[in-house]
Amino acid sequence: MKIMGFSGKAIRLTAVLALICIAATLSAGCIGVANPTPNQAMVRENLIFLDPDYVDANFIWSLLLDPNSFDRELVNGVDGWLTPANPVIELGAGVGILSTYINDRLAIPAQQISVEPNPYLLPSLEKTKSYNLAGYTIVPKAVAYGTQNVTMSVDSSIMKNRITEDSAFVETVTVPATTVRQIAADADFIGNITLVMNIIGSEFDVVLNEAEFLKNNVSTIISAAYTSGKNTPDSFAERLRHLGFTEVSRTVDEDGGYTVMVFKKTA
Repeated sequence: MKIMGFSGKAIRLTAVLALICIAATLSAGCIGVANPTPNQAMVRENLIFLDPDYVDANFIWSLLLDPNSFDRELVNGVDGWLTPANPVIELGAGVGILSTYINDRLAIPAQQISVEPNPYLLPSLEKTKSYNLAGYTIVPKAVAYGTQNVTMSVDSSIMKNRITEDSAFVETVTVPATTVRQIAADADFIGNITLVMNIIGSEFDVVLNEAEFLKNNVSTIISAAYTSGKNTPDSFAERLRHLGFTEVSRTVDEDGGYTVMVFKKTA
């Protein structure tokens, strides 16, 4: 059957294309009126707060589409090597996705310190903690050495925040500095500490500056290792080997951005 020179198939195709155009137009209009990005995502049975004013919308939508993809390699490290009875110091808490996952697995949830220096992410971290009745303590500082304050770049992508120099090309904030040794002392953590690190290259500074503390007080290290200059996963493992740690696991991130490594103190 034809209507005014068009076949039924052509009419149906035109109708479908019209509906797509209408939907796109309405979506564009909605974006102009209000931010449609959700501010919550359920990740590994925990409700995570994600403030769309400070957390990149693409990241939020990626969590909604594949909630268990974020930090998959670090989660596997926690599943395989976390000792529930031991206290935890986590460096680089972000919005609390891994923080809350770890806390669920501790025998004493209050024995966890989660460190996050980015002031724009702290409200999301606080709300995530509150939503899930988590027991970790949040320390709003950066781990750094030889200084009381550091300059950090801040970006809506939580994977790009790092200690940097003052620059006219990126937004920066000044935050107080601390050390792993001081964090442990403030929390009364002595011995058998699990150290979890996702701090974009600064993991090398921690090992270099806190060698004796790690050697005497840390039993497990679960860390993302980023390649930068002469720093590589192999050099990271070599440094820790000299402190008496044995590498027990190594997994390359699926996107190739870093390597998750697990070390246990040699008996």
